Amino acid sequence: MTAKRRPQKQRGWLSQLLFALSLVFLFGGLFFLAWGVWPPPTDAAQLEIPAGVLPGVPSGRTYASMADYSLSVSWPVWVRAGEEGTLEVLLVEDDPDSSGVGDRPVQIILVEPVIAGLALDPSGRTQVNLAEGQNLDLSWTLESVQTGEYEGKVYVAFGFYDEAQGELVSVPVAVVDIAFEVTSLWGLEGRLALWFGLVGVALWGALFVLGRVAEGREMN
Repeated sequence: MTAKRRPQKQRGWLSQLLFALSLVFLFGGLFFLAWGVWPPPTDAAQLEIPAGVLPGVPSGRTYASMADYSLSVSWPVWVRAGEEGTLEVLLVEDDPDSSGVGDRPVQIILVEPVIAGLALDPSGRTQVNLAEGQNLDLSWTLESVQTGEYEGKVYVAFGFYDEAQGELVSVPVAVVDIAFEVTSLWGLEGRLALWFGLVGVALWGALFVLGRVAEGREMN
């Protein structure tokens, strides 16, 4: 005589609903978290500044670049609203001759980024005295508050002191165009998106546990 198998009980509607809701909150929370932490790509421009007399110097002057330089300007393609982006300017001397360090006058570098409608920190023009064999590495913070598309320029010049006039003469060497976007997720800033993501994952965990409890009660 064979024993009859007891039919397995199916999940009830409550446990199925809780499991379905938990998956919705899980996927939603992961989406918000991914958007909130995904690093934005960067764009860049590279220019070469050869040694010698600079083009466009005032008539009768011999203002010159002390060495061959490589100029690199990089900036984010987009920035989440409420977060800070970084604009970087790097000037590297090509093949520096270490044997003559200290013999050459300093190269005065003037850098000023200008972006309409967006605050930069620090603001205004930055002046750096670059000795032989030294590299220039500057950065600015982009304070992204208002969403939208922004365009600007980075002005790089070499400075030369005119003893006759008693002033610093600025000779432009590069102008770099930059453009990026300040974006949001359905009007949410980066930190709010992270908060919603964490809440979504927490609700997924809570609903999953409640679903297992409901499933256990329905099976009894």
